[in-house]
Amino acid sequence: MNNFSFKKNTNCRICNNNVLKTYLDLGAQPPSNSFVNKDELKYEKFFSLKVQLCENCGLSQLDTIVSPDDVFKDYMYLSSTSRALVNHYTSMTKKITSTIQPDNNDLIVDIGSNDGITLETYEKNKFQLLGIEPSSAAEVAQKKGIKTEKNFFTYDFSKKLIKNYGQAKIITTTNVFAHIENIRDFTKGIKNFLDPEGVFIIEFPYLGNMLEEKLFDVIYHEHLSYLSILPLNKLFSDFELRIFDIEKVDIGASGPALRVFVSHLNSKYVDKDIVSEFINYEKKHKFQSIDTYKNFADEVFKIRDNIENLILNLSDDKKKIGAFGAPAKGNTMLNFLKKSYSKIIAVADNSPTKIGKLTPGTHIPIVPDKEFNNMKIDYALLLSWNYVDFFIENTEYIKNNGKFIVPLPKLKILP
Repeated sequence: MNNFSFKKNTNCRICNNNVLKTYLDLGAQPPSNSFVNKDELKYEKFFSLKVQLCENCGLSQLDTIVSPDDVFKDYMYLSSTSRALVNHYTSMTKKITSTIQPDNNDLIVDIGSNDGITLETYEKNKFQLLGIEPSSAAEVAQKKGIKTEKNFFTYDFSKKLIKNYGQAKIITTTNVFAHIENIRDFTKGIKNFLDPEGVFIIEFPYLGNMLEEKLFDVIYHEHLSYLSILPLNKLFSDFELRIFDIEKVDIGASGPALRVFVSHLNSKYVDKDIVSEFINYEKKHKFQSIDTYKNFADEVFKIRDNIENLILNLSDDKKKIGAFGAPAKGNTMLNFLKKSYSKIIAVADNSPTKIGKLTPGTHIPIVPDKEFNNMKIDYALLLSWNYVDFFIENTEYIKNNGKFIVPLPKLKILP
């Protein structure tokens, strides 16, 4: 088990403002992917999980930074174990290649490539494909024959990449940009590595959805920043890059997301109207005002209380309660349910790196779907609620008359 180290965040990572205002405190929690064995419980570490706002540029960010070297050393998350994610990335790469139309043998790079899930969805033997992944998942990708550099992406590392591979026509990073501590150095590296007519595409949980739908479970230690267009626009303009298009993604890796397309300042790509529409929306809804976020925090605690009351009432009625899916954000949810998580007897997940372990902080056993189904659980808290339709259509648990407690964006029981 990792001996996690940490430091406090005192300055905005985009504009360096040193006045950051806390608006939500989810309590002390362990890193969300630090699943544990029983003999490791005494070594488990908890860290502050508070979110702060920089009113200067509008970036939301955590107050505590757990060392990325520790977080990704023994990483338990393998993307390809999720059929829903495979479907998502297949759809994404098809759309990207049809829109940007890279030439044969162009270099396409995925940063934060995990076990190669995104790169595997491109047309075979047509492009040069390269993954960059700092965690042990890189070794899984390499064993599958996917060219992967096991490293963090930085400006200095971009120089080595150019020397070995040339510049990239397409660079993607999905559900990764929010993980980066030195986001300015990362962006400087993108500026260097990106072909003059190349496109950098980032997909991330959108702060606007988090605020509007109270999606507090996207907050965990891997996500250092909570992103919106205003601070990103400033960041990219600082490096002579520009946002030229934005797509809304209803079902991203962690819930509703944005897919943002970035190019060099003087590239051929024409700015779409949607970019200015997002900027105007965020200004109108005061994304740079702390009052907006205090209201959000008040609602989060009300939602937490409603979820807990439902679980406790079902338990009082002698119903067996479990949870379904063990994503990182699910552990934010479980650790925040301080009064009721003990009523959950098991979590269903088919990831081989998680089965047999306990959830971080709450110590609920993780079992494969088949074993979960045999436990005759009446209600399962759906921690991967963003894939509710997929799970209702494809899980034996539902076919065997189980019911999901869907906690967000609106608490309900299905089917």
